[in-house]
Amino acid sequence: MNQTPDELWFSFNALATAYPRDEGVRITAHLARWLIEERQRFRIPIPAVLQKVVEAVVKEAASPDSPRGRQS
Repeated sequence: MNQTPDELWFSFNALATAYPRDEGVRITAHLARWLIEERQRFRIPIPAVLQKVVEAVVKEAASPDSPRGRQS
């Protein structure tokens, strides 16, 4: 992680454009899941709120009734 803030932003921007236009739902879910995996790997406690966010976003994205779920 030896990137300047500008390089980090450009990397994030490139990653974000790889995801479909769903108002950031999938990228949010993937980043939150990644954070949880990293915390588990380093044996750092996972805040309950982070776990709830991941569950809510994944549920919303997977719902066929959701406008976001239909965009994929």
